[in-house]
Amino acid sequence: MDDARRDLELDAIAAFYRQALAFADDARALIRDALRRGVTVKQKPDGSFVTDADLRVEERLRARIRAAFPDHGILGEEFPAHNPEAPFQWILDPIDGTEDFVHRVPTFGSIIALYYRDRPLIGVLDHPALDMRASAGFGLGTYYNDARVQLTDPAPASDSARLVLSARANFVRYRDAGDHFDRLVRVYPNHRIYRSCFGQTLVAIGKADAMVDYHDRPWDLAAVPVLVTEAGGTYRLLHEFDAEGAPVRSVVFGRARMVDDIAAVLDNKTLNAKGS
Repeated sequence: MDDARRDLELDAIAAFYRQALAFADDARALIRDALRRGVTVKQKPDGSFVTDADLRVEERLRARIRAAFPDHGILGEEFPAHNPEAPFQWILDPIDGTEDFVHRVPTFGSIIALYYRDRPLIGVLDHPALDMRASAGFGLGTYYNDARVQLTDPAPASDSARLVLSARANFVRYRDAGDHFDRLVRVYPNHRIYRSCFGQTLVAIGKADAMVDYHDRPWDLAAVPVLVTEAGGTYRLLHEFDAEGAPVRSVVFGRARMVDDIAAVLDNKTLNAKGS
């Protein structure tokens, strides 16, 4: 299939990229202010946390996007989709890792992405408490703060490979894939576990070799494909299905050879529906 992104001028992509960074600056300022003043915390029906800061950040980003790009669509975690049939779609997670944010664990971050005809165009992962930002644009490369990132591809042994996993709870959510987690940690004993987008950032900037992220919604993974591929890595979809009317995806991404090796470990492993 032809890549529709190639129809866009590089200058236009660069302009979108600069605007996404400005949106991330705005989100960072709001989040830092919330950390100073405190937040109101509630639980959603699924048991996850949401704060007034999550809502405020997404509302601000939506308002800025609609003002700058009135014909674009918006998909966010906290509010209904806007203009879902538009070719350009902004995908937002205002505070990924809200539980970490509530408990002042600094690995939380904002996810901002722009897609064009279902292809990733811009991706930003911003960590306000750590002053860390990974960002990328199609054809523009990947950056850690202001420095260009390029993922080299050594072939690390399994006992030295730096693998990031989402928590085992992610593997058993929606459908039970706990055996996949167990197999991975046996093959790759040098692993770390993060539930927020911090692990994604570590892989995108080359501080970890690969990440396996199971059972996530579109906004959780929105920035990763362009961040990793523009740095020279690989992003691979492992499984996808619908749950509660929305897609749920499991992916592996990072240095290309590591992605191939991990996919081989997971090959022919069948996901079993809960209760079956």
